Amino acid sequence: MTRFAITLPLLASVVMALPYSFTFKCQPHKHGIGGRLSSTPVVVLEQPGAQALPAPSPSLASQVALENGPPLHSSQGGRQPPANPVQPIQASPPPVPKTTKIKIPLGFTSILFSDDFSGLAPGSPPSPSKWIIDTGTSYPGGPMNWGTKEIQMYTDSPSNLATTEAGTLRITPIGPGHGVGMGGRWTSARIRTKPEHDFAPKVGRMTRVEARLRVGAGDAQAGIWPAFWSLGAAYRDNYQNWPSVGEVDIFETVNGLPSAWHTVHCGTSAVGGPCNEGVGIGRSVPMSRGEFHTVAVEIDRTGGRHWSEETLQWSIDGIVTFTLVGARVGDETAWRSLAHSPRFLLLNVAVGGGFPDAVADTRTPAMSTIGGVDAALEVDYVAVFGT
Repeated sequence: MTRFAITLPLLASVVMALPYSFTFKCQPHKHGIGGRLSSTPVVVLEQPGAQALPAPSPSLASQVALENGPPLHSSQGGRQPPANPVQPIQASPPPVPKTTKIKIPLGFTSILFSDDFSGLAPGSPPSPSKWIIDTGTSYPGGPMNWGTKEIQMYTDSPSNLATTEAGTLRITPIGPGHGVGMGGRWTSARIRTKPEHDFAPKVGRMTRVEARLRVGAGDAQAGIWPAFWSLGAAYRDNYQNWPSVGEVDIFETVNGLPSAWHTVHCGTSAVGGPCNEGVGIGRSVPMSRGEFHTVAVEIDRTGGRHWSEETLQWSIDGIVTFTLVGARVGDETAWRSLAHSPRFLLLNVAVGGGFPDAVADTRTPAMSTIGGVDAALEVDYVAVFGT
């Protein structure tokens, strides 16, 4: 998940207009917790001209892959969709609630990890042989509020985390006054894969991390922050070495917007560095809500290339949405943390925090924010494939 609070005044109606790219110049200031450095980005808009993102056509088969030019220097987006937005990527055809089998994608030969949440009674937690359920407001000795200023309490309650009758896993944020809650506060859930399921992209190979999921299409979702992401295994039982462990956000969205964000964090938590902290390197793309999408990132280490020529490539429903080349990061140690080192996966729904606050240009969640099923993250399957 995107880390550390930043302030982007008046960003809302600008950066969601995808014909523009944007970069940030950051001014350092002390973070409110522990005196860590954060930054106040200044937005610089650039009109890419001929390289502007084309609008996908209604037919998935005929959509042109989204432009993969210089990556945006931020994972931030606007508060409202633009007046004439690029049409969101649509799932095609309307998917059945549950897949019958996890299929190995073309070009890959093996499944390194998978979970389709089958064989579990409705209302069950995910398999304890594959997942660890994180609870509370931080890891032991880790930064408060998970380092992002999110405000919810993570629990292992079936109200927040449970399999469904359709054989999917649902993570449901619940607010005070909207059901369970805990001590008058928001509750939700966060899970991570167990150490025995860590995976390391191998030299000369490709690794694909994939999930089929959908996010709620309910109204009043200010502060709701679902995410599917990955951290370097070196973060386990340390919790103070972010972002040097390398974070890859495969998919996240905030505030009920019809958008998905892809972001990486690496290097140093000080302002700037190879991954432009505390913002990251990434981009946002349109994506419809309320229906299943297949989101993925491929780590390409084939061909015996120099690390600077290796790539991370994101896609939604088979459409390439963002490509990051090692040379863009420009630091071998930082790139290794993203594309070489052992990693684990996470799924969660946060409430509030620096990212949704920055996108909304106000503190979240709002008094009007509504949790429950219409704000939930539902996951059909998670898988890691290799060649």
